[in-house]
Amino acid sequence: MLQQHRFGRNIARRVVSEELYAAFPEWLMQMALLMQHSNVQVSIAKSLDGAPKILVPEINALLQRLKEQPKALSSYTDFCKNFDIPETTSCMKMLYAISESGTGDAKVQIQNLLVQVQEMRNRAAERRNKSSAFQVKMLYSYPVFGASIKLLGDLVVGMMFLFEMLSEAGGM
Repeated sequence: MLQQHRFGRNIARRVVSEELYAAFPEWLMQMALLMQHSNVQVSIAKSLDGAPKILVPEINALLQRLKEQPKALSSYTDFCKNFDIPETTSCMKMLYAISESGTGDAKVQIQNLLVQVQEMRNRAAERRNKSSAFQVKMLYSYPVFGASIKLLGDLVVGMMFLFEMLSEAGGM
């Protein structure tokens, strides 16, 4: 009972991480489209309106850090740092590099960002598929477990009757 709150928190953290992992590539795709017409910081501010709801607090925190320290790499890399999403750091470093380099090399970096977005989308779809496959597998396993328990119970009862009959027959 003492550890129950930790288990609940860990489950909630895992669920939020999975949702963030699914929403992050969508937001990056939106960012790539917005960066074609404006710089990174303006694109981040514009993306807030259409961003997935789960990312809005992190984007607001990012905008606040960018207002305080616009040239610091940590302003970008602290995005979703409390969650287990390793790709965020590399993607945010790409956004920082685009922000610092200006528009000269931005097209190549945006293309690299889009490649990484596609890889993240593929991994997110793979995670969903694995989760769905596990759920379907368990759906078919539950009746087997139930039937096995019933058969085991029948076997125990049958063995008890058999031993009782043998003890009565031998005791005469």
